[in-house]
Amino acid sequence: MPTDADKHQDTVAVSPKVAGFPIHDERAVAQRFEAKYIITEHQALAIKDFIEPHVRGDIHGNQYHVTSLYLDSPNLRMFQSSSDGEKNRYKLRIRGYDALPDSPVFFEIKQRVDQVIRKYRAAVSRWAVEDVLSGRNLTHDVLAKPENVKAISNLLKFRDLMERMSATPRVTVRYHREAYVSDREEPVRITFDRHLECLPSLSYEDSIWKDGHAWRKLNVLPVILEIKFTDQFPFWVSQVIRRFNLLRDSFAKYVFCVRSLKTEGIEVRDSQPIGSRTSATRGTMEQWNF
Repeated sequence: MPTDADKHQDTVAVSPKVAGFPIHDERAVAQRFEAKYIITEHQALAIKDFIEPHVRGDIHGNQYHVTSLYLDSPNLRMFQSSSDGEKNRYKLRIRGYDALPDSPVFFEIKQRVDQVIRKYRAAVSRWAVEDVLSGRNLTHDVLAKPENVKAISNLLKFRDLMERMSATPRVTVRYHREAYVSDREEPVRITFDRHLECLPSLSYEDSIWKDGHAWRKLNVLPVILEIKFTDQFPFWVSQVIRRFNLLRDSFAKYVFCVRSLKTEGIEVRDSQPIGSRTSATRGTMEQWNF
């Protein structure tokens, strides 16, 4: 049984080596990170048993579907930046969790700055999605909670980046998520994603939140484990990494789906000569600062 001194040493010295993340001074601003691992179903069951004393189910229920419509530039600049592993990059997506007409969907920018993850999110009423995408209505009225000042700011950021990148819908990604959060004070979230599916989506349709489409099942992957945390792994998460010999993977669902569709002969980028691409879709993603 490790002593308190052993635990402290493991948290400070071993965790960064295993996870590949830096340690931050306690006086620094909290930083959010995520680590991904491709694991087998057998490993997933064993990991769930191991973490059971430390976690509880997500507040939305620990099992649900996640559906995300990804937007990208005509030459898929955001796809390419993720595929190339650029340290500073973005994803633009609209995410929903069910098909209920009264449930909001979330306009989201996922920004990566080196290894730090930042998200800018706005809950939007489902009836207003097309108005927001077209720019017809960007008032508080479209928000699920009109009084949310931060949400309207995030929505305007989304529209600004969307316009600068000439981004439009490209692919819808769907999967089943099993989610847990730490039952302690540390902000740790652990998810198991299964049954990845995708759908070419070159325009927005409200029906993407439903089951009626001919979803393309991508069953080549068993389980995608994601661990999201602030500043550093707590000790018990470091134990999971070591005990199951987990190796980090840079897997991105959007990238995987675009590539999978291409192998089927389905292209989701615009067909245009390279010389016709606008400057907004060239260069690195570092130019897009908020």
